[in-house]
Amino acid sequence: MGGEALPPAERAVPDLQANTVKDWVARHDTATFLVITYGISWPLWILSGALGRAPIRAPDLAWLVAQIGVFAPALAGMVVGASAEPAGLRRAVRLVGSVYLPATALGLWIATRGFASFVAVDAGSTWAMAGLAVWILVSLGARRNRLVRWPGSSTDNGRTFLWSAGSLLAPPLLFLAAWGMTNVPADRSSSIPAMPVRDLTALGFVAAFTMNLAYGGSLGEEPGWRGAWLPRLLRRHSPLAASVIISFWWALWHAPIDLSQGFALGGIGALIIRQVWTLPLTIIFTWVMLRAGGSLLPTLVLHTAINAIPDFALAQPARYENALVLFGVFLGALAIVATRADSRLRTAPPEAHGEHV
Repeated sequence: MGGEALPPAERAVPDLQANTVKDWVARHDTATFLVITYGISWPLWILSGALGRAPIRAPDLAWLVAQIGVFAPALAGMVVGASAEPAGLRRAVRLVGSVYLPATALGLWIATRGFASFVAVDAGSTWAMAGLAVWILVSLGARRNRLVRWPGSSTDNGRTFLWSAGSLLAPPLLFLAAWGMTNVPADRSSSIPAMPVRDLTALGFVAAFTMNLAYGGSLGEEPGWRGAWLPRLLRRHSPLAASVIISFWWALWHAPIDLSQGFALGGIGALIIRQVWTLPLTIIFTWVMLRAGGSLLPTLVLHTAINAIPDFALAQPARYENALVLFGVFLGALAIVATRADSRLRTAPPEAHGEHV
């Protein structure tokens, strides 16, 4: 009869299957993370049509589809966290509902407004993004929302704030130093065309930070690469070794963009330059997380501050190209100094001090 209860053995099958999948993901966290990340990002980038367009990309529906692909590392991190971490599923569902769905909804609103470029986004939409940005930082910076527990001791909020402030100020200051040391003829040609830039005003800075936080990579990348995969790798590798692993795959993840748009060079050269550029960055990001006790807040700010620089510098593309090379040298030097000066980057693996979630 339809009302008869199933035998206990049969009732347990779905739970056993679910547990088997979760156990497999926990044992193969790296493979799971990379397959989901690449399997979502690359098809969406290619099928959206956004890669083949002119460098000035309008924030339209093609951009939005490609942007959802940028969120793939965070989604992959949620899958790994939900399978391998206590209460990970609850945290993942909470973040999707409270952060990623609102970000997608706001992105849809912007994409249907017909703005000619990101610089042309109006003040109302900018302030809406500012409110979203505050919510992103509060939500992803909260330890209770950590997708994967940090395998080490946490730190106090004051220290986290100081490292976040440093992460906000250091990139533009280093780039300004590189800019001031760079001098090129005004008529020199560049492989990068001149693009609309933001005004050096309060609204311009707010727009640059909030757009790049929500839709420039930080929101999609940091919860995945650093929020989930890095702490999992740190259970088996030193921070420096984990950085090298992440750097290779993080750089390669950009391949469809680099092959289409170039990255200092074209073709395979773009992939090589991306690898060279990404390695010191990854070491710095790992170092910042170590110093901030595993908080994701400083890396969100750091990633956003770096990505916002072209919003102001591309009025002079030839000078920007030269300054970017020097900026990369500064980052490489900082990565070397951090590695030499801070033994925690070289210690394998960091000692766990409980579950600081």
